[in-house]
Order: sequence, then structure tokens, then C-alpha cells
Amino acid sequence: MKRYFSLGGFSLLEVLIASIIMVIGIIGLFPAFTAGLKSNSRARAWTEAAELAQKKIEEIKTGQLGPYEGQDGRYFWQVERFANVDLADIKPGILEKYILTISWQDKGRLRRERFIYLKQVAENR
Repeated sequence: MKRYFSLGGFSLLEVLIASIIMVIGIIGLFPAFTAGLKSNSRARAWTEAAELAQKKIEEIKTGQLGPYEGQDGRYFWQVERFANVDLADIKPGILEKYILTISWQDKGRLRRERFIYLKQVAENR
């Protein structure tokens, strides 16, 4: 009697079941992949906002800050200045307080981050 099939290979049913299991696994990874992309996008926006804040704080430090509000790309920024900051161990008039607010639209939601910078304007006596 002649045999027309091989005992060493895979049957069509085994290949089909393995393919189905693999497809289910790949479909299960899609939500994790899209969540990673969203997280990456948010992190990029926060990093760009922090870089803009650092740039504006450097302008405050060097006294080169022009207007107190403006737009840089998709980011809006605003600086509030408070003179004569009164802290417990420091005399009034020694420090100026700057509050820098960076805001931007992210998928229809307004995002906002505030940065506070204290600048010494005179020696503490």
C-alpha cells in the first residue's frame, strides 16, 4: 500500500489554528501601540512647552524679555511680574517673582503649564 501524505509536516488545520492564534495576538497589541503613540505625542508637547519656558526664563534672567505675552508656533505664553516679593527671611524689594504660563491646544483640549521664577534684584542685607 502506498502512502500519499507525509508524517513529518504540518496539516492544513494546524497551520490555520496557528494563524488564527497569531492574528488574535497581533490584534491584542494594537491598543498598546496606539496608547504608546498618544503618550509620545503628549510627551513631545510637554517637552516643547518646557523648552519654550526655559527660553523665556533665560530672557528674564538677562533682562531681554520683550513683551509679556505672545505666541511661538502653537504655544501661547504669558509672563506676570510681581515686584517686592516678601519671603520670611528676605527683605521686601530683594526679589521679583515671575509667573510664566505656557498654553496650547492638544486634540481639542486646552493644556496649560505654569513656571515660577524668582529673580534677585538687590543684595540681601
